Amino acid sequence: MGTNRNLTDAALGFQALIDVLRSASMNYNMAAKGCVSGQNSLVDPALSTAGSFVVGGVFATAAASSSAFALEDTLVPAYNAVNFVLCLNAAGSGIGYATNVMTSAQVSAAGGTPAAVLAASAITWPTIPITMTPVGIYTVIAGAVSHVSGSSSFSLVTSAGGSHLFTDIASYNRNV
Repeated sequence: MGTNRNLTDAALGFQALIDVLRSASMNYNMAAKGCVSGQNSLVDPALSTAGSFVVGGVFATAAASSSAFALEDTLVPAYNAVNFVLCLNAAGSGIGYATNVMTSAQVSAAGGTPAAVLAASAITWPTIPITMTPVGIYTVIAGAVSHVSGSSSFSLVTSAGGSHLFTDIASYNRNV
């Protein structure tokens, strides 16, 4: 059975019911949330646009906030890169789950830009808890200075020759 089939085309009599019940655990971001730099410090990303999303089949709404996503503590050495999957829970609180840190050689091989790092095959995506809905990705390439996410040194990304990119994720869903 593939994922692209009618609910009535079930191999067993209760397959349609099983599929409907599984969808109750779906996480879904219904629109772009405006994931952007938090204040001027970049310590924690902001949510500039309020919006609705679904966690476990239940509708929730996130309010705009200047510091919506607490990033996992991650050391990003000079010229290395990391992506954070920005997620919201049913209460509208956010966490940025870190991918693996790409080495400077991997960053260079990928193309050296945040967009190229985001598309790189060297990324190991984090496991997202079923209580969270991904709404954005924050990509960071450190400059000449190491950075620790969530600390004041993280605000030096651009001033030390590094770069960053926020990418909103709309219409993301998954069943567990």
